[in-house]
Amino acid sequence: MELHNNYWVLRHGRSLANEKEIIASTYENALPPNFGLHETGRHQAVQAGKRLTSELEKLGSKSAETLVLSSPLTRALETAVLVSQQLGVLTTDSNFQVVPELVERNFGELELQQDSNYQKVWDADSASLSSAPAGGVESITQVSERVESLFSSIEAAHRGRNILLVSHGDTLSILWATAKGLPRSEHRKHGLSTGELMPLHVGTASKPGHS
Repeated sequence: MELHNNYWVLRHGRSLANEKEIIASTYENALPPNFGLHETGRHQAVQAGKRLTSELEKLGSKSAETLVLSSPLTRALETAVLVSQQLGVLTTDSNFQVVPELVERNFGELELQQDSNYQKVWDADSASLSSAPAGGVESITQVSERVESLFSSIEAAHRGRNILLVSHGDTLSILWATAKGLPRSEHRKHGLSTGELMPLHVGTASKPGHS
């Protein structure tokens, strides 16, 4: 995938769902105020914001001009707000956007069950890209298609921007494999820990102001 902006990805900080070891992937269960950040997760988000601010300074970029895009689910949205505060990005302007394409992978009938069930899905992922795992779980291909759509929209609208994508474990690992042209069936090799910030594509010359 050819990219003309700088991208960082950030998995949300540790959440109350993580603490309870349950799966919370749907709008019904994970929109505000449900399953927000644990205290540890809030700390992780602040630290991620400080780290990204430092990285942007090294690039000679103004952190307040970063475009922050977040999943609408509570834990990601709270993470994005805390990071934005560190960057100096106002959550009330166009540099802060909530985008449905970054929502967590839908885990179907596994919703609100123990998170040990993730492994069943990942085992099925290794066997098939397009076939949705049993129980109504969103397939890798479905997730990949929505993140590709997001990249297409961003790339059509911007050039040389610094962009942060705040999302969830499976969405980001599939996004990573998709953007890098890696085997999507092996997306879990690229899984992020809670609160982990990673540069996805950095090297595009940043343009002053908004593009």
